Amino acid sequence: MHIEPERHRAPFISLTPLIDVVFILLVFFMLATRFGQFNDLPVNVQPADGTNKPDEQWLVVQVETDGNLTLNGVSFTPDAIADRLDPQKNKVWVTVSPDANLQQALTAVDAIKAAGVKDVQLELLP
Repeated sequence: MHIEPERHRAPFISLTPLIDVVFILLVFFMLATRFGQFNDLPVNVQPADGTNKPDEQWLVVQVETDGNLTLNGVSFTPDAIADRLDPQKNKVWVTVSPDANLQQALTAVDAIKAAGVKDVQLELLP
């Protein structure tokens, strides 16, 4: 009886698992990536003893619960802050009402800094 030896076939490598792994990595990196730009906000924390109040050199801007700002009794949006600030004043004291959230306060601080003010103090009211 004559038995023929098996022919050695070339191994077949499937690319499907490789494509699956690459797709999973792509999905992972898409979900793990943050596309926003984050900036550091230097914070100088001082004790709340009530002695550090703004004097006449400071402009006092109040952040309301709806996100609007108040300066000298006039309410306006953070986009209009550049028109309202006095160019000679380089110090702004920002007080945040108790019901306003932190994002509204930081939006106001960013708008004030974008208007050219160098020194901004943030006060959170109890």
